[in-house]
Amino acid sequence: MKKVIIIISCVVIALVVVLAIFGERIAYFLYSGQYNENGVSHFLVITLDKDQPKEYIGKLQEHDVYIEGLNIQETNFRTVNAENLSIKDAIEQNKVSIDEWKKYAWNVVEEESGEILKFENYEILVTTNECVIRPLT
Repeated sequence: MKKVIIIISCVVIALVVVLAIFGERIAYFLYSGQYNENGVSHFLVITLDKDQPKEYIGKLQEHDVYIEGLNIQETNFRTVNAENLSIKDAIEQNKVSIDEWKKYAWNVVEEESGEILKFENYEILVTTNECVIRPLT
């Protein structure tokens, strides 16, 4: 019985030491999978609006950013504090980046006109000087 208690104690102590050493890295890995360094989700929450024409919403990394086919007021990012951050505010405040979108896209399709970054229910067409955020085509 004494051996079992010693073995369990050693295992528990080893786990505590491992968590103490790698806990911060594990937490960062889990956090960075969903949020960027600004505390903004990598992914948009969208609402479709088929009547929404292509509309300019801001400039990001030398690209003019447009939205098309999505409700601008209801298309937003979630923050680490579970708040909504409008897409316009996120772009104006440089809280997101095109490089980040490229990194976290589920699929990237190369075309003559540029790249299409595909996500669950929307895509972003990235050309030399513009981005168009739209529903999946």
